[in-house]
Amino acid sequence: MEETRIYQSPIRVKASAIVLAVCIALMIITAAVGHMIQTSWGTVSTQEITFTTDVGATVHAKLYVPEGATAETPAPAVILCHGYTASLDAMEPNAIELSRRGYVVLAMDAYGHGESNLPPDGYSQAEMGGVVDYAPDLGTYSALQELANYDFVDLTKIGMLGHSMGTAAIQEGAYLAYTKWQTAYTAAYTEATAAGQDETTAAGTAYAAAMASGIVLPGSMVLTGYNYNVRNINDLTYNGVTADNGVFPLYAAPVNMCTIQGTYDEFTEFLWGVADAREYTTSFKFAYGTGGATNVPSGTYFLYGDTSATPLSREDAVAAASSAALTMVPIRAAYSFEGTHSDTYYDETAIRYGIEFFDITLRGGLTTIDPADQVWHGRAACGLIGLLATLAAFVALALTLLKAPFFASIVRPEPRSITTCDTPKHGILYAVIYLICLLPAPLLYYWLVGYPYYMQPQWFMFVTKFMPNDFFNMAPVNSLMLFNIVIGVILMVVYVLVFQFIARKAGFTLENTGLKLPLVQVVKSLILAVVSFGVIYAIVYACSGLSGTEFSFFKFNIMPMDGEHWIAFLKYLPVWLFFFLLVSVIYNSFTRINNAPAWVNYLLIAVASCGGLAVMFAYDYGTLFATGVRGIQYVPGTTSAEWIATNGFAYPTALGGIMLFSLLFILPISAVMSRVCYKKTGSAWLGGFLTTFVVLTFTISHMVISIM
Repeated sequence: MEETRIYQSPIRVKASAIVLAVCIALMIITAAVGHMIQTSWGTVSTQEITFTTDVGATVHAKLYVPEGATAETPAPAVILCHGYTASLDAMEPNAIELSRRGYVVLAMDAYGHGESNLPPDGYSQAEMGGVVDYAPDLGTYSALQELANYDFVDLTKIGMLGHSMGTAAIQEGAYLAYTKWQTAYTAAYTEATAAGQDETTAAGTAYAAAMASGIVLPGSMVLTGYNYNVRNINDLTYNGVTADNGVFPLYAAPVNMCTIQGTYDEFTEFLWGVADAREYTTSFKFAYGTGGATNVPSGTYFLYGDTSATPLSREDAVAAASSAALTMVPIRAAYSFEGTHSDTYYDETAIRYGIEFFDITLRGGLTTIDPADQVWHGRAACGLIGLLATLAAFVALALTLLKAPFFASIVRPEPRSITTCDTPKHGILYAVIYLICLLPAPLLYYWLVGYPYYMQPQWFMFVTKFMPNDFFNMAPVNSLMLFNIVIGVILMVVYVLVFQFIARKAGFTLENTGLKLPLVQVVKSLILAVVSFGVIYAIVYACSGLSGTEFSFFKFNIMPMDGEHWIAFLKYLPVWLFFFLLVSVIYNSFTRINNAPAWVNYLLIAVASCGGLAVMFAYDYGTLFATGVRGIQYVPGTTSAEWIATNGFAYPTALGGIMLFSLLFILPISAVMSRVCYKKTGSAWLGGFLTTFVVLTFTISHMVISIM
């Protein structure tokens, strides 16, 4: 049988080519402008660096050096450490604002995140109890010591800022530094007393020797979205910590510290032990970190150990912070801002609080630029525009290449959908099935994505016990993989039933699914998807390499991947391919309604992709914003008395909730991408392949290689 070829009109081809050119231009322009904002229009230099940590891992970081930082005029420095499943790019607003104010900034990728690898097997840190394969500082201790290699850094004025997991990491890094410093001091003191020096003289000798040991110590720390690291005094772990057995390891260190907490932080009960984030300063963990102060109003500066938290004036705070190393009485500050856990990355108020604290504790109260004067928004806008342009470019290139003779044979008439709403009966039937298809995702999301790699409910163990392993080594991605498999199977069963018992009776065949295509055309569709994805992704690499910036905004990212992430890409690919080929078929052969306006079908498909999740999200976070406590705070099935007795506590849905942000962004976009490809080719294959590659890259390009 002679193969029918249907070519696009010159106008259509020209339109896709124009869109492609505009998208590529936007990618290049936003990368360039983003770079200029990142470097404060050339007054701050940036460079990618790597260093080997004390446990043998290689850490990737970005160093921001303001033009005023020289060997003759060394500047204070701040280390930035991001939260779980993020990378150093998430800390970019803080890096931009601090560096343009004269701070040297070292933003790092924590172990297993971004471009930093995991330590080799079998390492241990004696200061952490000598536990094998345990390095909770995630490279922050070695980042501190890395600063000694730069003569433009004032090593007496070192700050650290972390978010969430990064806050835990910087506290552990500081603890390691002070422990090693104390070890050097003790050794020197013992030697001095053995040599006949009296206690006072020996103490002075030991102090000088410890300072000369070269150990870099932080003097100021900003903790965002996390508690003071309170450990069990019996074994120095985080397990089983209570007000009776807790200890704050840094209590004896002269480190000035402040906490910045969103009033709607999803992790508050898990981390602080209070249900409402607005009450985090009432936590016993807060009391341990402050020396006994509780119920402290936002914006209060006070002395460590002052249980009344007597407010300090700015001048008094500056004086106390500068003398903390001598008096051993550092300052504390507590802040709250209107936002969720992840908002800390992109919140003007939270960023301002951090700047203010460092100005007071590292620069003697000097303010070069008003902390409220912030410019990072431009860089964030560039990241968002560049990201959207990249997503559009994938499709635009594929449609443009359809003009080529090799690919033109893919194009065929769009088959009729199996759905029609020409009668009230058909309309009602469609609405019922449509709503049924929306239900599985919200009903099962928190079971499947909450903490499936930790959960072990007896009635669901075979599904949810999905620990990261040597093959599938990205814990959050394992959660999403599980979600794709279970939801995909459910949707496939529903679709097959609809097709067999409703569509076939109406005269529809396999042709109407968009799947029936000669094998050679399926292969060509795959080649087209690979070429389109590869060319645009190569431009992503080029833009990143030339500008030093990424196409990222909030938790939305398409960025270059290293070798480990590409290997992970291939491992997870089959599951993503199964899911997105399936939904390409469902969206275009069922969700789409024959003879409906194009915009109606686009809307129906976009809603089908995430409508159920959006409703669940609205309830969950709407309740949070209304009451201070989330609507779905714990993974269903983990709050029973039996569960608590067996496992110790209920599992929060916080991480699963945060991951929803990304899904609600990429799923409707990928659905529209799939619809466009189907409309142009008449088959589900090109859209299925292309959206698979794009969504999987979006999912894992910034995701953590397991640190469990």
